Amino acid sequence: MKVIKKINHNAVLISDSGVEKIALGKGIGFSAKPNDLFEENSAEKIFILDSKEKTKMFSEMVNQIPMEYIEFSEDIINYISNRISKSLDSNIYIALTDHIYFAIQRQADDANVAAIMLPEMRMLYPDEFKTSTGVVDLINKKYHTNLADNEIGFITMHIVNAELGERNSFNSLKIMEVTKYILNYLDNNGYESLDKNSFLYNRLMIHIRFLVQRLIYHETTENNDMQFFNDSFKHSKEYHLATKIAEVLEKRYELTANENEELYLAIHLMRINNNRA
Repeated sequence: MKVIKKINHNAVLISDSGVEKIALGKGIGFSAKPNDLFEENSAEKIFILDSKEKTKMFSEMVNQIPMEYIEFSEDIINYISNRISKSLDSNIYIALTDHIYFAIQRQADDANVAAIMLPEMRMLYPDEFKTSTGVVDLINKKYHTNLADNEIGFITMHIVNAELGERNSFNSLKIMEVTKYILNYLDNNGYESLDKNSFLYNRLMIHIRFLVQRLIYHETTENNDMQFFNDSFKHSKEYHLATKIAEVLEKRYELTANENEELYLAIHLMRINNNRA
């Protein structure tokens, strides 16, 4: 390993066989110079991000945020990873660390930040929301703060963004917005009496969320042979409603669902109707 450059007294950018890494440790950067050999055991932490751009951003952040918060955030990200089954993009080391630090500063300044779509987050991302609740508890205990529900929402968004590989919240917020719109559309078209806590409704909600996610990310589904669906099915109220939803998505959000997506949505709607009949 060789030193590329000193970031500050406690951080050094190093090269390990051409792979850029960031080494953290008390005083390790004090006398570090480019091309010096670097002993791995002299570092308390070594961070490896999956692109030079992210490594650069992380090194800039290290130069601005006290080491204590970076180490604490790493513990928080490990806490999240142990509770979330999906892999997390390495950008979470930058986005969440930055957020936690400034959330604590905002608390110190007694600032008030409005909550964002908390009910939708709790419904659409239950595991992430529950994990974020634990994260906020850990922050409050560590720093004697009183971060509230709005922070649960923000941290949930950071987790969802890391799952999607997003740097910002635009697409993840759009997924929630469109999913909420479809569920409200169903409520206004005969599904308002559904038990929102039922297993079938939960399955429908998850199906819609992943449908919207596929459309936003332009992920195509296979055009399987759908001829086994007879004419009576294609004249059903469920299929008609599914096609109307597809039309609305096209007009309102410029999202195009193919016939397969319409059919699968209709099947979910029919299952619900058959089970509440």
